Amino acid sequence: MIVGVYGDSDTGKTTLLVQLVSKFTNEGYKVATVKQTKKSISMDTKNKDTWRHHDAGASLVVFSSGCETDFLFQKTMSTPEIIRRILGFGCYDIVFIEGTNDQNIPKIQVGTGKKRKNTIFTYNDDFKELMTIIKKYLKVKPSVPCLCISVNGKNIPLTEFPEQIISKTVLGMVGSLKGVHNINEVTIQLKR
Repeated sequence: MIVGVYGDSDTGKTTLLVQLVSKFTNEGYKVATVKQTKKSISMDTKNKDTWRHHDAGASLVVFSSGCETDFLFQKTMSTPEIIRRILGFGCYDIVFIEGTNDQNIPKIQVGTGKKRKNTIFTYNDDFKELMTIIKKYLKVKPSVPCLCISVNGKNIPLTEFPEQIISKTVLGMVGSLKGVHNINEVTIQLKR
């Protein structure tokens, strides 16, 4: 499920998003977040090594340190492209997008201001009610095995039945392989 959070500056969007992430994570959901802004800012710093890599022509630069790994794309992306790439990193129950304006994404408005298309709730310090609304839209339970399939770069949505059949088949086959124990995650990549 993808949920947007929007509102004017200093209305508490980030504070609310942090509360939502904390609550859903504590309940066992796997959560990803995106922060969008209209401002033209960059995480990269001119003349630093990663900037020099981009400047030389790399379209993707990865910065890896002892505490994190950052993927820096030297281009803007649409919200669906961002979501597709996030799902390439793994299965997430919920993706929260702070600042989204995509009209197809259900959104929570924080504060007053112009209401955006597909706003499902206006938040006014009623966190319990907000959780109820989001869970109504949420179609998965926490800690349920998650299967993501992408064909030719396009994510294929699965209902519960095919997800269970494919998951159980793959787990059965992989589990029978020599040296495989305690399967928590399986990655299969097939190219033709």
